Amino acid sequence: MAPAEFDVIEFRRDQAEQVIANHIPPRFEDATVDHPEIAAWVEKFLADPKSCPTLLVVGPTGTGKTWQLYGALKAVLRGLAEQGLGLDFRATSHPDLNDAMRPKPDQSHAYALEPFLKAQLVLIDDLGTGKQSEWTGDGLYRLVDHRWSRQLPSMFTTNLTAAKFTEAVGDRVASRLADGVRVPIKGEDRRWKP
Repeated sequence: MAPAEFDVIEFRRDQAEQVIANHIPPRFEDATVDHPEIAAWVEKFLADPKSCPTLLVVGPTGTGKTWQLYGALKAVLRGLAEQGLGLDFRATSHPDLNDAMRPKPDQSHAYALEPFLKAQLVLIDDLGTGKQSEWTGDGLYRLVDHRWSRQLPSMFTTNLTAAKFTEAVGDRVASRLADGVRVPIKGEDRRWKP
């Protein structure tokens, strides 16, 4: 009896579902993309990640920005699986990234950026809400500049207005994100609705 042929698509589908189950926060396990501009960004990524621009989703707190980004991440993982591909990605919040970059006795901060520099896709939630020190501000600039100059796609959310955003992350970071796809989401904080 001949061994069964290896089905790369089926393998990648299973792998994508395992990654989703293990790496998407439970709050967002049912997240889907229902915003047309974000869905169009997902299609661009799936067609050619190297020519896909940065995605910046902006809007008030609680309007579903993070939901949309995790939905987009899931759609990318599943779409790549259908192409027989996997995805090396990193997802975090800006405050958690800052915490990872703050100097520590064990020197782990020295390597905190490395996975984000090399990943095929990066998702950073709540950009601009993390308290910046000179060290973390420099790290954020290094990350954004590295990914921008190498045309590596990234996804960001922020609830800050343009002026406050620039003040929080610096004009160099804001400028590098300006040539990406900016998607505004309006509405009220859904978390306060019954």
